[in-house]
Amino acid sequence: MARLDRVLNWLGPVPATIALSVPVVLAVFGIHLVLKAIEGEAVTRAAMINVPVETFLVCAPLIFYARRVIAKLASSRAQLQAMSDRLSLSVEEAQASSKAKSAFLANMSHELRTPLNAILGFSEIMKDQHLGPVSNARYLNYAADIHSSGRHLLGIINDVLDLAKIESGKMTLEDATEFPLAPALTDTLHMLAGLGEKKGVTVRGEWGNGEIRLIAVQRMVRQIVINLVGNAIKFTPEGGSVTLSGARKEDGSFALVIHDTGIGMTQEEIINALTPFAQNSSRKMGAQEGTGLGLPLAKAMIELHGGSLTLASKPNRGTWVTLIFPAERVVSTPDRAAA
Repeated sequence: MARLDRVLNWLGPVPATIALSVPVVLAVFGIHLVLKAIEGEAVTRAAMINVPVETFLVCAPLIFYARRVIAKLASSRAQLQAMSDRLSLSVEEAQASSKAKSAFLANMSHELRTPLNAILGFSEIMKDQHLGPVSNARYLNYAADIHSSGRHLLGIINDVLDLAKIESGKMTLEDATEFPLAPALTDTLHMLAGLGEKKGVTVRGEWGNGEIRLIAVQRMVRQIVINLVGNAIKFTPEGGSVTLSGARKEDGSFALVIHDTGIGMTQEEIINALTPFAQNSSRKMGAQEGTGLGLPLAKAMIELHGGSLTLASKPNRGTWVTLIFPAERVVSTPDRAAA
């Protein structure tokens, strides 16, 4: 069939139509002769002319149209195949580029952390005067500024490194352990209490009395809560509040919700906030410090645990961030008693 199709394409539309019509005309005329022979009637001269002509006039346009449709389908199939090949190549190039970017970020972050640790160590020695008093107070202030800036830079580098590891598939859950969730959340909120007081924002936690334990990497869970609650405090005006609440769901999963009474976001700003390194310029609070990695990193970490992060917000009505830990990572007191 493929060879016949190539020959017909080589002939062109009109010759190909004639070539295909001739067998049809001969077949119809032959059937006409057989039927007349069965009926015992003679074939007239007019029939010998009319039958082939009528058959050709009926089948030729249909064959011509069918050939045109087949040619267009073949052309479309070829275009689709070419597009598919180009898309496959683009996907491979994008994946290779993403892997190269992640590897570059991971390597650069590692190379930066080594000298930065030395800067932090020596600046701490100087600001705390471990090797003796420093006579000039300005030197002490400079050392404190160097140490503070170094810690801020180290935090940024750690975020970039964590995100690069997750994207490259190098961050795993091998360090996952079972731990009580409530104390971890309480300690994390205590860490953020100072930021809340500084901003004039009330920070509180609300969760049930039942003991909920997670099978997860505790460092990551703390980092998720720090990123999300810290972000909520940052974009909540003075006098507002940030609430961290949690509850076990019917399907066995655990939902952790961070709700703030802040300025909120539009749908476009939500998409932007979940994009790595992208930042929203606040309508009321102006530009805020940060790298734009808080939400994307939290989302990547919860998804690494098999969970999900959803974000709902409305301008001037606050923001709700919901974290879902899957049932297989949640252990409650009744579960342990049953076991």
